[in-house]
Amino acid sequence: MKKFKFIIAIGILSILLSGCSQNITDNEKTIDNNTYDNTQENSTNIDEKEKNGSEENLDNDNIEDEPNEIEEGPPVIDYQEVRPNELGHIMVVMYHGIRDLPPYHRTAEDFIKDLQYMYDNGYRLISMRDYIDHNIDIGPGLTPIVLTFDDGLSTTFSLTKENSALVPAPNTAVALLEAFAEENPDFGKAAVFYINSDLSIFDGEGTVEERLQWLVDNGYEVANHTSQHADLSKLDGNSVQVHIGKADQFIKNILGNDYIVDSLTYPFGRRPATEYLQYVSSGVYNGHKYEYKVAFREGPSGPFHPPIHINFAPLNVPRVRGSEGDIQDLLWFFDYYESNPHLRYISDGNKDRISILESQSHLINKDAIGDKELYIYTIEE
Repeated sequence: MKKFKFIIAIGILSILLSGCSQNITDNEKTIDNNTYDNTQENSTNIDEKEKNGSEENLDNDNIEDEPNEIEEGPPVIDYQEVRPNELGHIMVVMYHGIRDLPPYHRTAEDFIKDLQYMYDNGYRLISMRDYIDHNIDIGPGLTPIVLTFDDGLSTTFSLTKENSALVPAPNTAVALLEAFAEENPDFGKAAVFYINSDLSIFDGEGTVEERLQWLVDNGYEVANHTSQHADLSKLDGNSVQVHIGKADQFIKNILGNDYIVDSLTYPFGRRPATEYLQYVSSGVYNGHKYEYKVAFREGPSGPFHPPIHINFAPLNVPRVRGSEGDIQDLLWFFDYYESNPHLRYISDGNKDRISILESQSHLINKDAIGDKELYIYTIEE
C-alpha cells in the first residue's frame, strides 16, 4: 500500500512540474527550430502510459479495456521544405455572371478552366469569413483564394425544381462549383455573393428568401453590394448610409440578425468621398446600425496583402477581375505567381499558427492575429 501511494505521489508531482514548464502566456511565440518538435509531447505521453500501466497492474481485474481516442492535430511539416509564407498574397477574385460577355462575365467552359487551374496549381477555396478572421484551414504548401460574385445575376445562381425540390439551375456558377467540388472535395466549396436589395436577386424558382437561405445552408455567403448599385463616390454621408444600411437590413431580415454581414463591394469599384468613407465602416439607416470590416474595389492596383499585414487597407481591398487577356486580370496573375512564387501565401497547414519568415517579421500586424500563435523562422541556405 505504501508503494502504491508513493507511485501516485510521484505521478502527481510529475504532472504538476510538467504543467508549470508548459505554461506559456504569450501568444507571440518565436520558435528557433525549423521543424515543429513533438519530442517533449511524445515523451510525456510515454511517461503517462508507463505510470498508468504501473497503477493498473495493482488491480487490473476491475478495469475494462477502453479504446484510446487520438485527436488528429495539425500536420508536422519540414519548414525548410514547405517554406510557409503566411504574409503572402491572397487573391480575391471578382466574377459576375456565366455568359459569353468578357471581361466581367465568364463562359461556363472558361469558369471551369479557372477552377481546374486553381486546383492543379495548389489554390484552395476559403470563405470570406475565414479570410477576414485569418482562419486559414488548408493543407501545408497550399494557397488560399476567395471567389466573389456581384449583382445577384441569375446566371450566377438561380433555383429550378427537380422532383419537387429546389436545386441550382444547370450551368449557373453555383451548379458548376457544386459539381467541381463533388469531383474534387479537397478543393473546398466556398464563395460570397454580393447582392443589391432593391434589384433582381437570382431570378428563378422559389422566393428570394428561399434562394438566399439555400446559399447559406449549402456553405456559401451573402453580403452587401448596396441597395441600388449606386455610385457611392457621388453621394453625401446620409445617402451612403441609406444605400449600405438598407441592403444590410434586407439581408438580416431574411437570414436573421445573428447572420454576420461585414463585407461590402463598391458598385463600379468606386468608394465614397474621403469625408464620407467613415460611413462604410459604420452607420445607421432607419434606426438599423451596421458595421463593416472590409470593402472591396475593382482592380488589383495594389498587392493582395492578407488582413494581418501592416499594409492591409480594409476599406480599399483590391480584387482581381475573373477574366483573361488584359494586364492584371486573373490569368495574368496566374502567370505572375508562377514566375514569382515567393509572393504567394503558402500555408503551414495549422489554422491556429501564423508562420512567417524572420525577414518579414516587421510586416506583421500583431493586433490582428488574436490568440493565434506567431511562428517566426529562417531559411537555411
